Amino acid sequence: MRTWFCHAIAILGALAALPVSANDDVRERSIAAVDAIEQRDAEKVAAIIAPDFVAINTRGDLRDGEELVTSLRNWPFERRPAPLRIWTQVRIRESETGATFVARSQVVAEGEDAQAIHSTLYTLRWTRDADGWQLSGYQSVRMPALPDIVTVRSGELNLKAMVYRPQGKGPFPVVVYAHGNEPDPTSLFESVGPAIAARGYYVIGVHRRGSGLSADQAPNLLAQLTEIQKNEGDAARAQFAIAQLEGPQLDDLAAAIAMAASHPEIERKRIFVIGNSFGGVLALLAAERGLGLKGAADFAGSAMNWEGSALFRERMREAARNARIPIFLGQAANDFSTQPTIELAKELAASGKPYRARVFPTYGIGPVDGHGFGIHGVDLWFDEVMGFLDPPPANHDPLSGQRLRLKSIKSVSIPRL
Repeated sequence: MRTWFCHAIAILGALAALPVSANDDVRERSIAAVDAIEQRDAEKVAAIIAPDFVAINTRGDLRDGEELVTSLRNWPFERRPAPLRIWTQVRIRESETGATFVARSQVVAEGEDAQAIHSTLYTLRWTRDADGWQLSGYQSVRMPALPDIVTVRSGELNLKAMVYRPQGKGPFPVVVYAHGNEPDPTSLFESVGPAIAARGYYVIGVHRRGSGLSADQAPNLLAQLTEIQKNEGDAARAQFAIAQLEGPQLDDLAAAIAMAASHPEIERKRIFVIGNSFGGVLALLAAERGLGLKGAADFAGSAMNWEGSALFRERMREAARNARIPIFLGQAANDFSTQPTIELAKELAASGKPYRARVFPTYGIGPVDGHGFGIHGVDLWFDEVMGFLDPPPANHDPLSGQRLRLKSIKSVSIPRL
């Protein structure tokens, strides 16, 4: 059974055991309100909304209370029982006059192999007076499906990883995506994971030691680097960063790659690493080690360190010279520096390594946006990157599936009008 279904049962059981508090009351009211609206129960909704109620959906459409209740009453389809939902990221803030409830929900799909394809972020605003609680605001925003959370064993550490599984049946190729120096890479993986999985690749985003879901496994690298730079200077920071990246941080990435290789749904000969910023550095270091990978893509690796650190420049060049697998180098033109792509391409060419390098057009506004191109620009780079790293077989016919389906359609006679 799907991992998130098991999580849902555990969450629901834990909630049932909690003592009732003011926050619990707001939570229960809010979940009941969501169910009433989603199940088109017009009478329940009419009984709880305030006179100044407003609802906002994903498209930004506005409805007042009367419009919402009317639309619920006129719903033309059969109403189904409320589904089982996973509620996560719950935040509740109370005041003397009301409360705000923010949470993310995913409907548990039916069937052993069924997959949820999206989740919803709900924001509910409650007002409270002598007559009790009334719902004054309701917003729902569709978001990507919640990932499975799995454990990756790295030495003695238990790291957490976010996993996005593509639709259909495996085996699947896999992208192990390496995050940068973010204290919490959750939002990064929520950006790249669904976008890559939608293209048929299994995606694993491991939270390396000290970051995000693995924050309790070691000190955070960014915090360490900030302290070293403050006390010892830039050179000491670069030296420590390189030691961590080619040591324990790469070990964590290698552990996720090994986990992918042992998974029954994965094509072991089609495992790739893609990374951005420090993750791009790790992609290049992984290519140097090999790790059973078919290819690696380095986006913006060392772009923020290249101009000011000879140590970073030389270590990256060394990794390029020693690469054991094909490498794609990519950056946006407005990154902090595009020299890593330009210079490392020269190293790869001189060493006779298979590679492709491209400085893409400007992305967003300013170097911060440009530096995040490998995260937020998947739609712009994926086909080119994977067309190089994972080309289809020479005899591959992209229309073969369509031709097979057409052959299976029986001929029918069409009556003349």
